[in-house]
Amino acid sequence: LTPGSEGSTFGGYPLASVIGVYAIKTLIDEQLTSNARVRGKELMDGLNVIKNKFPDKIKEVRGKGLLTAFEMFDDAKLDGHKISVGLLKNGVYAKETHHTTIRLAPALTINSEQINMLLDAVSNVVESL
Repeated sequence: LTPGSEGSTFGGYPLASVIGVYAIKTLIDEQLTSNARVRGKELMDGLNVIKNKFPDKIKEVRGKGLLTAFEMFDDAKLDGHKISVGLLKNGVYAKETHHTTIRLAPALTINSEQINMLLDAVSNVVESL
């Protein structure tokens, strides 16, 4: 490869092609889509338990697989940024959007124990508000 020869939008970049093949192989071999479905259900069920525990704070839980979110009621005390920072202090990376929605997108390799740790962190942070 010479400078500039590897950069093309639709040029069939060889290194990216090899990486893509191995990424698909890993998804299949490690059954990551199945894990996302199973762990995503655990996560959604757990978030709904937390929602029921704090019905005055959490308005809605939604998601598919491991791409999940919970929405807080629009209240200055329930600021999504504060929740994201609180979660980060508890070892969970989350991103707030529109001041009230907190997105969670854990790794496809997450296990049940880690789901429980994530849910404990969410519960603790929401409770502290």
